[in-house]
Amino acid sequence: MTNMRSFKQRLAKIFRHWEDRQYDLTLDEVEQSLRCWPGNARLHLMWASLVQLQERPTHTLAEVKKALQQAVEFDWNSPSGAIELGHFLDAVEDATRAATKAFSEGIISARRLLIDGLLGQARALLQLKKREEAIKCLVESLYLANVDYSFVSGKSADKAPDILLRDPIGRIQAIQLKGPFAMKIEDLLKEVLPGRSA
Repeated sequence: MTNMRSFKQRLAKIFRHWEDRQYDLTLDEVEQSLRCWPGNARLHLMWASLVQLQERPTHTLAEVKKALQQAVEFDWNSPSGAIELGHFLDAVEDATRAATKAFSEGIISARRLLIDGLLGQARALLQLKKREEAIKCLVESLYLANVDYSFVSGKSADKAPDILLRDPIGRIQAIQLKGPFAMKIEDLLKEVLPGRSA
């Protein structure tokens, strides 16, 4: 049984055991789940956490590291695996440089997911005629996008034109967006501020 229903049932069982602090039993359930769903990043993260929670460990720290690396590999777009790997590298292996790299990858993924969510929320709010709330989401996404891609130098194929914004007291700020969200932000700005200069 490897369908979605059985997966949800297995996860519910895992979470019940985990809440009851029955870590060995939870680990058994996760290991059985991994046999059915070996490419599931979340199960690899759970497995790594549970091995570290055991009073009498049955697996090595090298296996924990491998599970965390697999979680990153299987779900490279999610920040969770990279952040957990960063904690492991920092706390267990005292590998500060490697931990910093893993944390950076997790932060970039998290920031990009947040930008995507904010832009989606802004578009939905505009459809609901909630302009002020949409502008707040857009401003936050502008800030995050500017931070995320400020390290990119030179011309980029996925770069929007300069964005000129006027604040409430008349000062003009120029922002040049780069990266995969530049055109989405530009399109939303045209909707929110139709009279602005580009």
